[in-house]
Amino acid sequence: MGTFETFDHTADVGLRIEGDSLADLLETAARAVFSVVLLDLPEKVEVQRDVRVQLAPELEGLEELLVEWLQELLYHFETKRLVPLAFDFREKGPRALHARVGFGRFDPARHRTGLEVKAVTYHGLEVRQEASRWTARIILDV
Repeated sequence: MGTFETFDHTADVGLRIEGDSLADLLETAARAVFSVVLLDLPEKVEVQRDVRVQLAPELEGLEELLVEWLQELLYHFETKRLVPLAFDFREKGPRALHARVGFGRFDPARHRTGLEVKAVTYHGLEVRQEASRWTARIILDV
């Protein structure tokens, strides 16, 4: 399983993410973003809905793939109050992504919110594969 850490960036939040594979990096990035959005999401939240996430083949590379992936997950949270919990990547590459995501329901009576993430930015964005380790650096507009 991948790891992540936050770093300060003026009025935004930065994340450094590592994973053993591209799929691990994408999953860890999702968990990292939602650790900023939700302060105390229990580990045992039940998956209530599976959603297919498909990102178009016209993506320009891994950086755009990562941004679009995280923006799609944030869209489900903002519009339907769904939190991504489980990930099954069918296809992932620099120009396309097909995944089945298991979402749980956000319950304001049980879960405390953290920062509101307005956007995943392209500022300082990096995605790299170094030997068998994938790394990314993203900045969240909060």
